[in-house]
Amino acid sequence: MFGSSAKSLRPNLRQMPNMSAPLCHCDPPESAVKRVAGMNSKHQGREYWSCPSCDFFQWIDHGGTTLSAAGPLCRCGHPSALKMTRKDGPTRGREFWSCASTGNCGCNFFQWESSDWEGSQEPLTVENNCKKCRRAVQVLVVGENNQNGNAGRKYYKCNACSNFEFLTAAKPQAPPSACTPGSAEYVVDEMTRRQLQRLFDIPYGTTTGVGRDQQEVSSPYDYLKVECAWRVRNPQREKRFEEFLRKLPKLDKDAMVKSKLFETQGALLSKPLNASKNEMLLLHGTKPNHLYNILFEGLDPHLSEDGIFGKGSYLAEDAAKVDQYLTKDPEWKGHAPGHELCALHKKLYDRNVKHATDVYYALVCRTALGELAVTKDGTTCVESGKAIFEDRRRKTLKQGKTSILAELGKKIRRFREFVVLDPAALSIEFLVALKRVRHYCDCGQTAVQRTVTNGLPENFGRDILFCPLGRADGCGFIHMLPQCYCGRAAEVADKRNGEKYFRCGKRCCGFKDWNFPGQSKRSRRG
Repeated sequence: MFGSSAKSLRPNLRQMPNMSAPLCHCDPPESAVKRVAGMNSKHQGREYWSCPSCDFFQWIDHGGTTLSAAGPLCRCGHPSALKMTRKDGPTRGREFWSCASTGNCGCNFFQWESSDWEGSQEPLTVENNCKKCRRAVQVLVVGENNQNGNAGRKYYKCNACSNFEFLTAAKPQAPPSACTPGSAEYVVDEMTRRQLQRLFDIPYGTTTGVGRDQQEVSSPYDYLKVECAWRVRNPQREKRFEEFLRKLPKLDKDAMVKSKLFETQGALLSKPLNASKNEMLLLHGTKPNHLYNILFEGLDPHLSEDGIFGKGSYLAEDAAKVDQYLTKDPEWKGHAPGHELCALHKKLYDRNVKHATDVYYALVCRTALGELAVTKDGTTCVESGKAIFEDRRRKTLKQGKTSILAELGKKIRRFREFVVLDPAALSIEFLVALKRVRHYCDCGQTAVQRTVTNGLPENFGRDILFCPLGRADGCGFIHMLPQCYCGRAAEVADKRNGEKYFRCGKRCCGFKDWNFPGQSKRSRRG
């Protein structure tokens, strides 16, 4: 019923390491090998990645973002990203490293991935013809006074069919500095993504999709998968944070608090955390329509709604708690200038980064908590029983306290929270795009994911989850993907142009997923 990379698909011989390949599950991980499904496979001719040493398997046309190993540092000081030349010419298909920034900011770093190249030796010819109607066009250059970042770009506009197209890429803007506001986002490498996944792991048996702050209903899920992530640089906010941290007094050991993320957070940071000032990494769930301004300005507790524990930015150490604050970003809208998410999508989904459909966003923040006011009811201190706030507005804490630790008890039952009242006490380190997925089978094992190769033809290529212990020794769990919001396997439907997509079979929950395996995807990068 489902394919295996070892049996139903014929491998090619391992060649030189492919830096554009995803990393496998081995320890240490290696670049997966590109292979082609053989004649005995229902997917004959379809390319996929696999590893001969572990169970890693992934279709090349799966529609998501493939993150490779980290490249050489670019001029911005971050690992570069691997890309491929797509323009016609002798270097078409050749891989190179360039700045990993996904927005307009970045540097012009460039380096070929390998000095060995056996591409086409045909001379490059430039035809000044419209790509739509093939008639002759005049190539023009955008003037230096252009305010939209297109100065110096070559373009044409066809007089016959009015087709407009830029022929050269825009020159990247300089990333923001301590003197200029704004942020730059750099897509992370695969190893960093895996380290971030450890922050968002949800243990088996944890109840998801419920809670006082739960925002919306989703397909049944028990896990948050880190689909993609960006390292965020906002020099002005980072400088403000460092000054705030420097001014905080060192704490006694009794006043220091250890986060559940302590064991996993160190590998993500170039500068160690200062435990003597309760500096730690914490998670913050947010809405897509707020995210663009948050990246530019930083998290501002003064703009937050008044919550149970005061007016501040609420952060957590448990992914299941953060999940309660998430709202969905359904699909890519970078092509719709009037849409509220257009600017955000152009900022994030560029340079081979694809929108994965139905994603959720969370921030990984470096926080300087200082001395904490510990409370269970949001008004009084656990130890002394005295009021923790200066007044009824609940914006300032008493006795030099700088942040709040909401412990389990009267107001909350499952996960403790941290509340930051001063915007200078927060610095965003990473932005993470999450998918709500089913990860465990009914007996608590990590479910095995494979691809359907038998049965109904319309299901060929779909992913399926099943218990790794099988029907005899395990729970018999089996799950066809994707699932609609009703908790059923979505049905395959046809669009007017003949392309296929997934939808709710009962037409009652409004579920749609355009990422049908093996065909062009609607949710593409900007």
